[in-house]
Amino acid sequence: MDNRRQQCQDQPTIQIHVTMKTIPLLIMAFSFLGTVFAADAPALAQGRRINLLVISKTAGYRHEVIPTGIKALVEIAQEAKWGVTATEDTSLVTPDFLAHFDVIVFLMTTKNIFTPGEKAAIEAFVKGGKGLITIHTGADTEYDWPWYNRQLGAKFLGHPPAQKARLVIEDRSHPATSGFPSAEWVTTDEWYSFDRDPRPDVHVLISVDESSYSVDDNRWFAGVKQRMGDHPLVWYSDHEKGRVFQTALGHTPEMWADPLYRAHIRGAIEWTAGLR
Repeated sequence: MDNRRQQCQDQPTIQIHVTMKTIPLLIMAFSFLGTVFAADAPALAQGRRINLLVISKTAGYRHEVIPTGIKALVEIAQEAKWGVTATEDTSLVTPDFLAHFDVIVFLMTTKNIFTPGEKAAIEAFVKGGKGLITIHTGADTEYDWPWYNRQLGAKFLGHPPAQKARLVIEDRSHPATSGFPSAEWVTTDEWYSFDRDPRPDVHVLISVDESSYSVDDNRWFAGVKQRMGDHPLVWYSDHEKGRVFQTALGHTPEMWADPLYRAHIRGAIEWTAGLR
């Protein structure tokens, strides 16, 4: 189905036209495999309005939670009176199209999904002072894109089955972590391991205590050393004019329903957009 013109199923029919000249900034919408929901956006909030572009295209493993994540992002945006457009049509990613947005969100993206021209447009977007957020699988995306790899600081290696673990909230002063009531959070998710510790090049916000879960269970990634010692999961970088935020959290539907996680994502968006 063409993501540029789709109809709402749960609300009165609304035509959504996403072209190079007309952007649906007054429509809150999301789409996934032909299923679309849309609602009129609330009135603009006092102060700055953020417009998000959510990209959930995959060329590798596809997470079943993608539609749940898109729905949650739309709900977060509705509460905050932001605009949000979701698509998997990366041919839209041009400088003219991106000029309408403040933050790009890579939601569960995997492997190589962008052309050289699309990559150049995203690089220029961030270098021009705007933001990029990667949710859960950012490190499993575009392994051969040097600029992106520098911004993110690490590449995905593997993970054990989803299980409970203890997270350490290292910095609770950041908008993405200020909602946590204490310096630790015990929760269930899928805990990613990376090819290197990104800490020297980024500011770490949350790490995971490897003694609190079966980090060495590599049944799905035979031969991969998943134990890192120092094991960051959430961090940010601002090496250039723009901001890049990475969170490895978000694999389960339960995580997306958790108010703490939603506050984490909202704070990440606000920081990445330069609102906080």
